[in-house]
Amino acid sequence: MAFIESVSVVARLQPAAITAVTDREIWEHLLTPTVKGILGPVVRTDSPRWIETTQGVFPGDEVTNLNGHKLRDANGVLRDDLLRFPYVHHMYRTVNGAVVIKRDPQKVWVACWFGDVEKGKGELIFKAALRDRRHDGTSLANDCSLLDFSYSNPDYHRPLSDKLSSVELSIYGYMPGSRILDGCGDEELDRFVANPNKFLSDPDRYLALFNRAFHSKRAPGQAMAPIPDVSRHALPGFEHLARKYGYDLIEMAASHYHVSRWATAGGYHFAAPAQEEAVSRMGRGLDKIRQAGHPLTRTQQSWVVALQSLRPVLKIPPALRFEDGASSETLEWPQDNASDRCLWMYKCLSEKAQGFKPDMVFADGAAK
Repeated sequence: MAFIESVSVVARLQPAAITAVTDREIWEHLLTPTVKGILGPVVRTDSPRWIETTQGVFPGDEVTNLNGHKLRDANGVLRDDLLRFPYVHHMYRTVNGAVVIKRDPQKVWVACWFGDVEKGKGELIFKAALRDRRHDGTSLANDCSLLDFSYSNPDYHRPLSDKLSSVELSIYGYMPGSRILDGCGDEELDRFVANPNKFLSDPDRYLALFNRAFHSKRAPGQAMAPIPDVSRHALPGFEHLARKYGYDLIEMAASHYHVSRWATAGGYHFAAPAQEEAVSRMGRGLDKIRQAGHPLTRTQQSWVVALQSLRPVLKIPPALRFEDGASSETLEWPQDNASDRCLWMYKCLSEKAQGFKPDMVFADGAAK
């Protein structure tokens, strides 16, 4: 009988615990005072919808079908906009916009919109989510229609532990009307700040845009001005809900250096020792630049770290270069925000998880 394996059917089929988070808890623990103030009071609550297609209720409200499932509708027509796992959509109309809460078997997700969403004039200003990681590293993860990116990569997306439950947080919060494109009409600078790695193939253009962004108050990824209270309000709220619903670990993928600093200050650790060492080396590189008489703001630190991905290394201005270029070993930020590469960070929540230290090794070694 040794060949007979036990299968946890409940773990595979039952909705994740995090999906039981209530709307009231989301309002209390995830929406910040500033976000609530911008939106204004609730004036109407729409009835929950059971949605089975990728189309949303209004423009910008769409979901995904990352696995590319094709299902037949009631008329037998094969379609790729039908979802393998439908989700529940609940919307609150406010004086100045709308709050949308979505749930499927793996994830609870809230988005706040400023403006008239019904007329296609809504601006996304806040988004927060908690997602169970039980299926990460397999195609089952992508059956969640509330994803923006794939989580099926068996290397970068595998769970940190097969014995501890884990939930991933994600957060997005920007002031309405503050986008670079809206302020100065510069579409290229807007795209560069949103994701500088997309410009690495043209080093000279990258440097020209970098010099403009470096002297601004926008960090990499911040094409809009951050909502002031998100950074101090978010982590305690996420962790409260993750603990309440029984998770051992909470995780995030740090998109940029300033995000990793925020996470570290909140008690998060790096999942992969090689990535941790890469980030530490970058910190030492920043210290060396400051000691040489070049003070850097927090935003500029993040830009200098992003700059290290530029190739060839000798293109990087000497005063901002971590490596001398003579060595074949160079540094780049472990998460490129374009591929599956992730800089996973975690925090232990439960008594069961205390003392847990993952020892993740990714295929590319994380630091080049």
